[in-house]
Amino acid sequence: MLKLILDVGNTNIKFGFFDNDKLIKTNIISTKSYSISQLRKNIKNISHTQIYIGSVVKHLNNQMLNDIKTITGISAKFINAKDFISEFDLSKFNINEIGVDILGLSLAIKYLYKKAIGISLGTATFAVAVDNSKLIGAVIAPSIELGINQLNETTALIKTKDFINWKKKSQLRFGNNTNSAISSGASHMANGFIWSVLDYAQKHFKINRTIVSGGKSTYINFLSDSKNIKVVDNAVLIGYNYLINKLFRHK
Repeated sequence: MLKLILDVGNTNIKFGFFDNDKLIKTNIISTKSYSISQLRKNIKNISHTQIYIGSVVKHLNNQMLNDIKTITGISAKFINAKDFISEFDLSKFNINEIGVDILGLSLAIKYLYKKAIGISLGTATFAVAVDNSKLIGAVIAPSIELGINQLNETTALIKTKDFINWKKKSQLRFGNNTNSAISSGASHMANGFIWSVLDYAQKHFKINRTIVSGGKSTYINFLSDSKNIKVVDNAVLIGYNYLINKLFRHK
């Protein structure tokens, strides 16, 4: 049975196509420019497929349900924060506030590594600390890229959004022009956030491993020198898939 899982974030909607629990394909569309025609391009040919949605963009939820039904005839199921209660003790959290993407990343860590820090570099930069079935907590910080874009809009320094090449380890050095200086600053911010969270987790919870995912995760290979840091593509989708298998396998 094929399975489609949608991860609806503030910036992008990611489509994860699973076959026998193997993620075989992903597509991405912009959340802001969402339309039924864009959705149709990604799902028009699917059939005999289960569809699940993890969303942090509540105002799109009903529209997406209706559009998916119109295009495919399939009634999609939403993944909710309450669904994760069987996996984590969430009694100290406000279940109405915690994002399902945070919980999805946490669950991927639980099953893949048992004990680790998870960091997602997306629209918001967030980190979670997981120790088996214990979700210790989360850290949410402004997106580095959004900060750079705001700098573009409010200063006369630079007007391009495509100057950051995160892959270059040299970007941790000082820049010698506006582009390289701001690019270096973005790299230092990503580097500093990750190491700060990891250092705190090591000292207070004896967590030594960090999993990095999200839109910019594949670009931070200046951190790959550490054996304790691993990039895991599509970790939120993987976490959703683990949950779906347990919740809906008999339904």
